[in-house]
Amino acid sequence: MNNMRLKMGKVKKDDRSPLFIEGLYENPPKAWEPRIDNGYPNVILDDKGVYHCYYTLFVVDPSSTATPREKRSEIAYSTKDRKVGLAYARSTDGIHWEKPNLNIVDFEGSKENNLIMRDVAGTGVLYEPNESDPNKRFKLITRKEDNLKMAVAFSADGVHFSELIEWKENSPVLGADCHNSVFRDSRTNQYILNTRLWASNFRVQAISRSDDFINWSPMEEVLRGQGFDEQVYSMTVFEHNDIYFGLASVYKQGDISVMDFDTLNLELYWSTNLTEWNKAVPENNIFIPSGAGRDKYLEGEFDSATIFASSMTAGDNRIYYTGGKGRHRGWRETGLGLAYADKNRLVGMVQRYPEKPMSFGTQAFKFFGEELYIWADLEQGGSLSIEVEKKAGFEPENCELNRQENGAYKVTFKGQSLVDATKEKPVPFKVTLNKGTFWGISGNFEMDESRYWKG
Repeated sequence: MNNMRLKMGKVKKDDRSPLFIEGLYENPPKAWEPRIDNGYPNVILDDKGVYHCYYTLFVVDPSSTATPREKRSEIAYSTKDRKVGLAYARSTDGIHWEKPNLNIVDFEGSKENNLIMRDVAGTGVLYEPNESDPNKRFKLITRKEDNLKMAVAFSADGVHFSELIEWKENSPVLGADCHNSVFRDSRTNQYILNTRLWASNFRVQAISRSDDFINWSPMEEVLRGQGFDEQVYSMTVFEHNDIYFGLASVYKQGDISVMDFDTLNLELYWSTNLTEWNKAVPENNIFIPSGAGRDKYLEGEFDSATIFASSMTAGDNRIYYTGGKGRHRGWRETGLGLAYADKNRLVGMVQRYPEKPMSFGTQAFKFFGEELYIWADLEQGGSLSIEVEKKAGFEPENCELNRQENGAYKVTFKGQSLVDATKEKPVPFKVTLNKGTFWGISGNFEMDESRYWKG
């Protein structure tokens, strides 16, 4: 490659955020929602167009309940006697949310609340509309607080879940109390649990696998950060175009004298195999920027200090997240935020030096069809070309680029067949771009898996 650097794609926050806040601060207040804390949101869009939001919270938090906002600067926050649980909200448009009375869980003698369970931590929820058993369309995985065991449950409507079924084996001794995010891997058809464990006093990410959502494999560490200043606190994972993406909340714990101490940034990671993860943009890996006022508890924006994201399971471009103002272990208030990102434009390549075009060679491709697309955005006066070097008929001047409705450029070479050109031997392509962003390449091809790169 020549004159290229990585660039994070654009993420646009919805100005209407936060879409909802802790019930303690609503009118009238909900006493069972004193502190959402990290939230670990799971936002799902079902096949009827209903948005479901499942979020972990402290159902009981004496410190938040008893201390008015104006007194909190004088008193340290205390975690004593907190009790955790799972709450629920729903929406028909993903913007205006209702916290319905579910009449499921008792709180101080009443079931008029939006609680689904008590004494469960870091709950993850998966929705499978094509599940053959209608009573298992919604799947829940969590950690029980009474014995610290992992457990699962199932539901037909996403509200009324079965009794918790404890793991028979491989439940971790420590950890799994953060977001137990789960999805179904399209490659293996297995359920993949992403959770947090502890190793050498560091937070690390681990995975477990299951064929039936009931029996789970031993935990396997897959990601740890760099020291106390960069600990991967939790990470939700989704698939797109044969790549796994991780929305990682990265915790800064080290030096108490720095302004960012005890806060979390949301970063983007990627993997091709779930066991080896890479930062998307190593120099600046922030995916959703934090709001202003990180060092100001009450005056800061709602997402100024902490961000924990749901997986992208509520539409192609929506990222729901819980944002907090106030440090992680101190006084904090949390709300549900919404941001928008194009999955095909999460990370791109741009010119390192703007005065010169950038270029790179691809891995060799073997085509089984004639479709080839370049995902790129050009600025005014920008240019894009693709060629196969030293191959007649595949010169830049013989290439036609037609912009598609989805923003990609369809590539054709006049009078040439991509299938015929690669029948005997895969070939690499050279891409040159000036004044724009290259996002990716797709089409009817397979990559040559040779050890050495030929680009």
